[in-house]
Amino acid sequence: MSPAPAPSFPPLMGYIPREHIASGGQSSVWRALNLSTEHHAAMKVVPLRISAASSDAQTAAKAKQLVREMRIHETLQHRNILRLFGGETREDCTVRAENGGETTWPSGLYMLLDLADGGDLFDKITPDVGVDNDIAHLYFRQLIAGLKYLNGHGICHRDVKPENCLLDGHGNLKISDFGLATVFKYKGQERLLKDRCGSPPYAAPELARAQPYAAEPIDVWSAGVVLFALLFGNTPWDEPTSNSPEFSAFLSGEIFAHDPWRRLGSARSSAVAQMLLAMLTVDPEKRPRLKDVERMDWYLQPNPLLNSATGLVADSNVLITRLLATLHAHEYIGPPAEDFSEVVSASQQPSASGMNAMLSQKMSQRGLDPTQGFTSSLQLYSKLSMAPTQRTNPNLTRFFTTQPLPVLTSLISRALQSLDLPAPSSASKPYELLYPSSTSAPSPEEIASASLGTLFCRFRIRTTDKRRQKLFFGITIAKSVLPSDDMNGMEIDGGGQEGFDVVCLKKEADPLEMKRVWRKIVERMPEGVIVAT
Repeated sequence: MSPAPAPSFPPLMGYIPREHIASGGQSSVWRALNLSTEHHAAMKVVPLRISAASSDAQTAAKAKQLVREMRIHETLQHRNILRLFGGETREDCTVRAENGGETTWPSGLYMLLDLADGGDLFDKITPDVGVDNDIAHLYFRQLIAGLKYLNGHGICHRDVKPENCLLDGHGNLKISDFGLATVFKYKGQERLLKDRCGSPPYAAPELARAQPYAAEPIDVWSAGVVLFALLFGNTPWDEPTSNSPEFSAFLSGEIFAHDPWRRLGSARSSAVAQMLLAMLTVDPEKRPRLKDVERMDWYLQPNPLLNSATGLVADSNVLITRLLATLHAHEYIGPPAEDFSEVVSASQQPSASGMNAMLSQKMSQRGLDPTQGFTSSLQLYSKLSMAPTQRTNPNLTRFFTTQPLPVLTSLISRALQSLDLPAPSSASKPYELLYPSSTSAPSPEEIASASLGTLFCRFRIRTTDKRRQKLFFGITIAKSVLPSDDMNGMEIDGGGQEGFDVVCLKKEADPLEMKRVWRKIVERMPEGVIVAT
């Protein structure tokens, strides 16, 4: 007999989950709230059959890996490392929901982490364009600072890539996901590593060989590929082996006659080229170490976005303005709202000015934290950002529409069909439309009576990108309301424009590749369908 549902979620270190933030290949992340302190954190849930671990070798190995990740991660405290407060394994638990239904939380590992309010760094990067030089330099400096801290504690991350670079409420980079991390140095003694792991586009070439490899050089290589992606909005190859035409051209030197490598310049004429090419030295013994990278000219250049004394973002409002301006210029997002321009203008005023005081009061009235400039400015960028259903969503792959649900799903289906996406296997389809509780769409009456945030359907897309990597993501359609100009994005009280949030969420994918597909879908929407982005 199943146990009776619990009246509420058993708190984890005083925190209970509120809104779902993201889902990955093997986990989901929730925004969690401490009811006593009103502090927010991120709760990561990794499903695992705890009771079967002793008899299931594969499950036992996974449990061991997860516990290793947690034990390594919870010892780390650095400004560029996402902090892990703690965690525990739990059996499954059914909780009585507020609407009278029930929610079942799976058995597995539950971890509580610092909340990266700014979302995914690469969600803010324009595909095939990148970011400007100062922003690339800022985030590269912070990435190297975090990796150097790990290296100093004898830890190799082994999975440095865009998805594992998150942003806090001020726009600072936080290295996350230590599932593949390992200790390679203890009491001054180093060991070579043997496991083949990581993501092929970012992995060092020695990982494809049979011999053991040194730890630090593989993180240096991956950081170099991340820098390339920051500068150009793309990865240089699908994998660093002879199977990749781009990597073969890199080895022969032919690739330097083509963009974007041609724009990079030569090591003799460009400081950034000198550093990047050094980090992408194929021989790991000749590759610079992290301390060597810190001494290079491009790394040491001054940066108005970086506080050199603290290593943190100097002005988060200026940073988000420059990031979003590039995305807007290349039509990945719409134009900014008037309030966003007001924030930027006020951020340039002296901190004691009346303008800043008035702005702080206005932001507080809208439920925003004036001290979290990056996140608050992001939420003020468009009217959709202030919608009740989107205020905690830092991602920019979304739009609001008032089209009827059947029309909307038909438009998205036709857009996906026109893209001719490859199926991951002959037995599967590249996309399908799914409804939460039935095989048919909800009726107009059900839609009208549903509460804000109700998920009506989702498209599940499983395909491959141009580099033959997994491109798994979803498009959700949920009930929403677009605030009117005088509602300040707070309570709707029957006001505002009702419609649907259409949100693109990554499952397993290069975020830049996902954004390219998302843009093609948006471009295929007829005029008037997209009301706000």
